[in-house]
Amino acid sequence: MTGAALLLVTAIGASAQSTEVEAAGRVGDAPLPWAAGAALIVPQLSEGAPPGAVTLAEAPTRQAGQAPPAPTVITGLAANGIPNVALNAYRVAAARMADAKPGCGIEWSLLAGIGRIESNHGRYGGAVLGPEGTSTPKILGPPLDGGRFAYIGDSDNGLWDGDTTYDRAMGPMQFIPTTWRSYAIDADGDGVSNPFNINDAALAAANYLCTAGGNLRTQAGMIEAIFAYNHSDSYVAEVLALARAYAAGIPVADLGPLFGITSGPVPPPSGPYWAAPAAPGPAIGFEDRTPPNGPTTGAAPPPRRPDSTPAAQGGGSGGSGAGTPANNSSGSTSEPPPANTPAPPPAQRQPGAPQNPGTAPAQPLPVPVPVPAPAPAPAPAPPPAPAPQPPPVVTAPPPPLIPGETCRRATDVSLPLTLPLCPS
Repeated sequence: MTGAALLLVTAIGASAQSTEVEAAGRVGDAPLPWAAGAALIVPQLSEGAPPGAVTLAEAPTRQAGQAPPAPTVITGLAANGIPNVALNAYRVAAARMADAKPGCGIEWSLLAGIGRIESNHGRYGGAVLGPEGTSTPKILGPPLDGGRFAYIGDSDNGLWDGDTTYDRAMGPMQFIPTTWRSYAIDADGDGVSNPFNINDAALAAANYLCTAGGNLRTQAGMIEAIFAYNHSDSYVAEVLALARAYAAGIPVADLGPLFGITSGPVPPPSGPYWAAPAAPGPAIGFEDRTPPNGPTTGAAPPPRRPDSTPAAQGGGSGGSGAGTPANNSSGSTSEPPPANTPAPPPAQRQPGAPQNPGTAPAQPLPVPVPVPAPAPAPAPAPPPAPAPQPPPVVTAPPPPLIPGETCRRATDVSLPLTLPLCPS
């Protein structure tokens, strides 16, 4: 009997005798604890690696004493806000898992922590999440060629990641093709399971974390789930710090209704790679600083109304002193957005699928535009001055007529007829 087969038999027997195994998947029809499944599955991902290539370890090692990221780092990562489309997807996925697997207890903030580190909430490299949740252009990690990152040869013939030589992590939650096949789900009811759609990817990630960690209401469960997602202790510390920052900084109860399918079953993982890491490559969103390119929540405090109280006197976001992630990372204030703030357009729903009224992301309050003061009315123009009248023309009287010289008498026949007659 080979070592892998012996491990499989031992793990199945241990699972059958224990009632405390919270995270379990399946190999064929046999229930298997996550750790045992990962020990069998993970090495297979790097099969065929060339000599000298980096490969995935058979049993991922933990490095004790990893220092958590500095609060300023987490504040910087969280400060650019969460696109409302992404925040709605995280919350809908958490609500759906609460209905399908109530024992899991996953929170939206954990999904947000992973989404920030993996792809900057679908904005990596300037990508934009459309209203329906799909990133444009497609978000792809670097080829897993065994150089800086573990070798994983092409498994999908380039169907999803466009690479026929190596696998790449895909989409807002950075699933590799092998793991996506095990957890792919149509979360928004549009008839397609799409790793580049934040709605589908967030629910698949929630299902993965619940399967890997079991009870995520415990710190141990969250650590196991995040470490399974990406085998890095620093990654675990970063995600946990971001999740705490988002949970403390964004009061989602004030954001309005959710849009999406928030109840109904979520299928268990299928296929041989259910215990493989979801995103074994680099967390490409960690260093990404793409600024907000659409409506976000938590990016900056909304403008304060004239009659509102200063944020220092109270707040819905809680938090302690200045500089802590809970107080400064999201930039939220104590004032909830107005009730009529527009929310993201609803995703398509499956016929007959229930939709729970809940809360959803609201647009930040609009910045008030000052009304300009009316311009003073122009003074009336003075009437034009009358034109000067020309002086009267004075005509000199005609010279007196002299009979016989300048006039003629009627009897003066010798004078020319052109002379006027003298007055009588």
